[in-house]
Amino acid sequence: MKNKVTFLAVGCLVGLMSSCLGGTSDNYDVEIPKNCQISSFSLSHDSIAVLKTAKFTIDQLNGRIFNADSLPYGTEVGKVLCALEFMDTYSVGSTQMMPEATGDTIVWSAKDSADFSKPVRFVVNGFEGVSKTYIAQVNIHQVNPDSMAWTLHAGQITGLAVKEQATVVHKYNGVESYFMYVQTAEAGSPYRLYRSAVGDAQHWSPLPALSGLPSSRLRLKQLTAYEGSLYLPSESGTVYRSADGLAWEAISTDKYAVHYIIGAVKAGSRQASALAAVVRPAVSNTNELQFASMNKEGVWQAGEEVPDDFPLTGFGSANYSAMYYEYLMIAGGRDRRGQLQNSSWSTSDGRTWALLTGRQSNYFSKREGVLLTAYDDKLWLIGGIDGQGTASKEIYHSLDKGVSWTLTDAPIVLPEAYLARGFASVLVDKDRYLLIFGGRKSGTATEEADEVWRGRVNRLGF
Repeated sequence: MKNKVTFLAVGCLVGLMSSCLGGTSDNYDVEIPKNCQISSFSLSHDSIAVLKTAKFTIDQLNGRIFNADSLPYGTEVGKVLCALEFMDTYSVGSTQMMPEATGDTIVWSAKDSADFSKPVRFVVNGFEGVSKTYIAQVNIHQVNPDSMAWTLHAGQITGLAVKEQATVVHKYNGVESYFMYVQTAEAGSPYRLYRSAVGDAQHWSPLPALSGLPSSRLRLKQLTAYEGSLYLPSESGTVYRSADGLAWEAISTDKYAVHYIIGAVKAGSRQASALAAVVRPAVSNTNELQFASMNKEGVWQAGEEVPDDFPLTGFGSANYSAMYYEYLMIAGGRDRRGQLQNSSWSTSDGRTWALLTGRQSNYFSKREGVLLTAYDDKLWLIGGIDGQGTASKEIYHSLDKGVSWTLTDAPIVLPEAYLARGFASVLVDKDRYLLIFGGRKSGTATEEADEVWRGRVNRLGF
């Protein structure tokens, strides 16, 4: 009797527990997760160090996995290890990989390598037929970042036989523009002006006739932009100025005849701006030449006497900064004796100049009409025409502000289609392209090229 009572009590207790827990297993459902998304993706290989820092983006909507920041040019990604993480590990039954490079279908494992030289398809399989497909691709730069890509950007700008041109940046109706001044080969033809918006340089239009300029004997290659105006010297010692680039007037130069304008020094934190020139005293019976500068108020101040070997024509000019100062540099050209030079000079005020290269140096051959510019954190010297009248397309770099120069080779070269030349204008635009305008293709050429070339170091466009 005692045993029967015990069994009855146990039975009641079991029944009560079953009731409290909601009955038997037939009375509730188990929800199986269905999230098969990849949440993390990375690649690794002991011999490919850049993979350690490669960041991959997972586009869940379009099923793409890629590195937005491409790996360096020349990186070879073959068989590498692939690590995956999932939104919900319990949702994933298996993951298949289909590398395009091998055509295989394999089961993903973090311990096995796979070929990622071409896109790889991933199929993540979950429960109840749920799956998610991804295409993983490793992006690698396809061009050498340190090479240059050049194109003929514009041809037949004026459609005329151009004897000489000079191009500067100036505002037209408030818009930053390229101003190309042209003297045609037609005898007695006046100087003309063509304009294109900065950043374009392909579409050019003629502007209204110029006024206030003589029809010849201007030193057009010494056209200089300074403090919102343009300045242009003449062979007679007169300087012309224009605020809008169209209407010109001769300006007073105090007691000096300004025979050459060398360029402009920008204003810096420790110095004022200056228009640099070479002058001769208006009342003088000698051929003495002096350096001089004009400030933005139009006041001239003479400086040191000009050395015999200082270039007065045919030089290239460029601006650069160093040690909190702004400088103007020139290179190449002919001195007052008509002799070609292969030197470079600089100034911070226009009145005192320093010879940067030694007088016996021979970094580049003696030449005139070189293109000089600051670009890609160095100074560039391009082309020019030597004493035999032969044009060059060589490119030299200076990493020490013009003290020494090194001839570049591949991949920094001008293309075969670009003909060697000198006396072109060179500018750098806001997208870090080098623009080369015009230029003579030999010392005996009577016309300049009516075209624009454009080039950029590839990594500056990444």
